[in-house]
Amino acid sequence: MDKTKIAGPMAVNIAAWALFLLVLTACFIRTECNPAHLIGGIPWILSLVREMFPPDFSRWREYLRLTMETVAMGLWGTLFALIISFPMSFLGAVNTSPNKVLQAVVKSFFTFLRAIPELVYALIFVFSIGFGVLPGILTLTLASTGMLGKFFVEAIESVDPKTIEAVQATGGHHAGILRHAVFPQVFPLFIGYVLYTFDHNVRTAMAIGIIGAGGLGLELFRTMQTFKYPQVFAILIIMFVIVTLVDRVSLYMRNKIISGEVLEKGNKALFISVSWIVVAACAGLLICVPLDFGQLIKGMPFLFDFVSKTFPPDFSDMPKYLGLIVDTLAIGVSGTAIAIIISIPLGILASKNFARYPVVFNIAKEIINFCRAIGDVVFALIFVVAVGLGPFAGVLALGVHSAGLLAKFYAEAIENIDNKPKEAVEATGARTIQVIRHAVFPQIMPLFNSYNLYILDRNIRTSTVLGLVGAGGIGFELTMGIRLFQYNKVLALLIIVMTTIFIVDKISEHIRKKIV
Repeated sequence: MDKTKIAGPMAVNIAAWALFLLVLTACFIRTECNPAHLIGGIPWILSLVREMFPPDFSRWREYLRLTMETVAMGLWGTLFALIISFPMSFLGAVNTSPNKVLQAVVKSFFTFLRAIPELVYALIFVFSIGFGVLPGILTLTLASTGMLGKFFVEAIESVDPKTIEAVQATGGHHAGILRHAVFPQVFPLFIGYVLYTFDHNVRTAMAIGIIGAGGLGLELFRTMQTFKYPQVFAILIIMFVIVTLVDRVSLYMRNKIISGEVLEKGNKALFISVSWIVVAACAGLLICVPLDFGQLIKGMPFLFDFVSKTFPPDFSDMPKYLGLIVDTLAIGVSGTAIAIIISIPLGILASKNFARYPVVFNIAKEIINFCRAIGDVVFALIFVVAVGLGPFAGVLALGVHSAGLLAKFYAEAIENIDNKPKEAVEATGARTIQVIRHAVFPQIMPLFNSYNLYILDRNIRTSTVLGLVGAGGIGFELTMGIRLFQYNKVLALLIIVMTTIFIVDKISEHIRKKIV
């Protein structure tokens, strides 16, 4: 064997790892990550936690109403996003679009919607329309249209082409091909994506409430500002319970649909019963929290006025903006690195085929749910207390929250591995760490890398607005631009943010295709 053929790829791998470590080190330095600051801030966090006890549920009726608002926001946003993205996704997929120009336009539209972080949407709508549920619904509609559209397009493009060719051979027209060849293959995936989006939107609804978009998030921010910490703790508990409940129901339905188990006699009746309960609950929430079209109509002139005043964009402080966007990227990269470190042990402990003790499994699951339930912005508020204003608080917030997302993905990937290699390694008397190293990691690394890139992409989007609560990056500058009516500056910042996210998205997509 030619040693030069081996040495070439090995040198490339070493260079790639060296570059990666260099970039990661630079990001940690840029974001002022200092474990000593965190350790020094632990007494402040413990003091904050002590002040939260016991939780105050005396306003439970108000909390119940706000809970309904929050879940209804997630429902409305998911429903409208589905209505918009479903037909458009068939126009955006390579194998179902009538022409390439239309396909490119639709894909660009979905990318554009995804490029703007949810909190930026919320800031604009709250500023234009006012406080309340409607800005939250509009925010979730636009953001999740981009997300659902991307999922749907990828699902359509991955269908078996032989089925399409078979229908075409019978003389089937375009609508017939969609009806008989494409839709039956993608329907289970579509349902799974819609349920995942609803789960995501409920969590997001809590976060955007902090800047005035209604629901529990707005109440949480108010109680934190007035130092009513027992009420803060009560709201955090409610958030945790909601996310856990939505996650369990959504996961159950998603798994049953995608695996096809709903067709089995033993599962069909239970699934139908659960489905009707969920549909009835959703319908009840939508009725209890109706859309206020009057508020939308009144707010449209203000929204158009806001948009018209943003032109032309003001790039006069471009060097400053570039420095802030570098800070934002550094926060996203550093937060993702911390999330990966936390998620690997959590994901292993939360997987059924590795957790030897039910107690450990359940504790790991609830830690994951807690991290997912509390939004990045809420964690940022807490870490600002511990380590002060600046990017380090943003890094910690992203690391802890996205650790919940990553650990959930990791646990699901580990649970779906082929157990035969694992059993074979165990039969040799190998220890748990050796089993993980030789039987688990080789199977899950492609998926792990894909998840890591997805979270990196997501964290860079999120880090653009953590400055809203003093956690560094370009978000503070963007928020102040809106509050000080510097509309031209706001548009310039949005263009920089969207361009950065678009570039990161394309790089991430390219790397994902290479390693998965």
